[in-house]
Amino acid sequence: MYAQNYNSAQENMRNQIVNYLAKQGYTAEKQDDGLKFKNEGTNYYIEISKEDVSPMYLRLCRYVKYSDSLKQETVIKQLKSYNTKLGVKVCCTDNGIVISTEMFVASSTDFTDIFPILLSQIKATYKTINE
Repeated sequence: MYAQNYNSAQENMRNQIVNYLAKQGYTAEKQDDGLKFKNEGTNYYIEISKEDVSPMYLRLCRYVKYSDSLKQETVIKQLKSYNTKLGVKVCCTDNGIVISTEMFVASSTDFTDIFPILLSQIKATYKTINE
């Protein structure tokens, strides 16, 4: 999905998001497929598709590994409930889950204006899954 480099519009979007995150107190690290930042000791990712130009596809997500308290079987049984009630997408992988919000945006403010809400939704979903 992310084979080529970012074009100038995509790189500009990424830079604007980095600047926004810095103003919010986060240090964003650029990665091949977007950005990585920490909030309260947890890594979050902003993935930016290199294929979409206008609008651009963004995904804010958190990766969580399965553990004694987070079992694949339990998540799979509750997956439909998570995806219909929590306002985010929860996907199972072989090693864990991905909790994400996805959107198409025309400008960085389409994302940054709702960033706090999206981050809050991901945190709330994680908390619900671990209860």
